[in-house]
Amino acid sequence: MAIRGGDESGDWLDFYVPVGALDHAGLAYWDGQPFFRSNVMDDWLAAIGTETFKSASFSLGVIGFEVSGCTDASTLAGQLPQTRDIGYLIPQGDALHYGAANA
Repeated sequence: MAIRGGDESGDWLDFYVPVGALDHAGLAYWDGQPFFRSNVMDDWLAAIGTETFKSASFSLGVIGFEVSGCTDASTLAGQLPQTRDIGYLIPQGDALHYGAANA
């Protein structure tokens, strides 16, 4: 789902991968975490975000289970939280930094 912002909130792109579809396709994603946490999936989505950033920069990416609207770029002010229940993609200059979930 893409959301075009009408104010300073900007544009949003939300997408998800139904794990049932991954099961059906026989793709390994489960790494021992609870069903809603997968470091394998998070890292894969972070790689997609990193590639996307190269041609379409954005101010914040969040990765995890039902993360849409959980925070915004102005709240984080370019800083990764020390303790992270979700993953973050935060641009700093021309580089994109990934802070994986660590809690």
